[in-house]
Amino acid sequence: MRYPGAFALVLIAFGLAGYPALAATESPAIVEVAEVTRGSGTAVMKLPGTVLSKQDAQISAEVSGRLVWVAEVGEHIDEGEPLAIIDDHLLQLQLRNDRAEIERIKADIEYNQRQISRLERLAEQNNTSRSGLDEVQSRLQMLLQEQRIAEVARDRTDYDLARTRVPAPFSGVIASRDADVGEYTEPGDPLLRLVNTDSLEISVNAPLRAARYNQPGSAVRVEGDGQQVEAAIRAIVPVGDTLSRMMEVRLTLKPGYWQIGEAVTVELPDSLPADTLSVPRDALVLRDREVFVYTLSPDNTAVKVPVTTSPGRGTDIAIQGALEAGALVVVRGAERLRDGQAVKISPRRQESLPDNAS
Repeated sequence: MRYPGAFALVLIAFGLAGYPALAATESPAIVEVAEVTRGSGTAVMKLPGTVLSKQDAQISAEVSGRLVWVAEVGEHIDEGEPLAIIDDHLLQLQLRNDRAEIERIKADIEYNQRQISRLERLAEQNNTSRSGLDEVQSRLQMLLQEQRIAEVARDRTDYDLARTRVPAPFSGVIASRDADVGEYTEPGDPLLRLVNTDSLEISVNAPLRAARYNQPGSAVRVEGDGQQVEAAIRAIVPVGDTLSRMMEVRLTLKPGYWQIGEAVTVELPDSLPADTLSVPRDALVLRDREVFVYTLSPDNTAVKVPVTTSPGRGTDIAIQGALEAGALVVVRGAERLRDGQAVKISPRRQESLPDNAS
């Protein structure tokens, strides 16, 4: 009588009994390791941000006239240099008229001053009435006021003439033009947009609770297009929108990383600092809905340690688990490891470890 089922069980048992021997003869897995670190960490939230210029102005005309020159789009203009020039012919004529009016009034003033002198001499001899003298003196005072008014008009024309050359309020690049040569402009008409590309900020909309864990001057991490930098918080505007419950945070950014209008990701602290353990993100293994790391036993075998994660910063992530600061965790080769498998630390990594870690 044959027992095929029993024979199969014997084969399985024999195979399982021989598995440790097979594992013992298996070549050690080559891995790279890193140390578990302890430090004061905070939870962070990653928020989208936008690169802005601190100086971004829509330049408008201040006087009426025909445009005779406008800076080209993309052109860099230094502070004080003209952005546009308006035809000043009519203002030049007005200035000549204002000056002529002042000279006419001055001539009337001199004539009335001479008249007063003559009338005063005659009054001393009782050869004229006092009312006649008073009338000329009053006329002189009116002429002096007219002179002041005319001088104000002349100064205003001078000021308008200066404004026919529209100066750059700061150094920047012409981002767009709203008017072209030959067009007639009125005060307030937009001419062009000037943007300072060297004075940058990042604008971030953050939940209102972020105001509790962030303050001006503190540095946060910014990422975008494969680059990472530390940027300081310049200002927090703790005024939220009643619908979104969001506020604005402004970060100071040095030029040379991103362009104006580019999107970045900002990591803002979202909790008070706490004592935590951290490992490189590459140490985490996600398998069968389980998160764990591999540490090393004294005899250089892999030991699986389940962990729970918390938000981290940069390449490190905060964890909780049966680990201690200074323990070694596998950061390269963990995806192929099994619990209890023999490992060998990569020689290039071995050189950087403490003497007692080998």
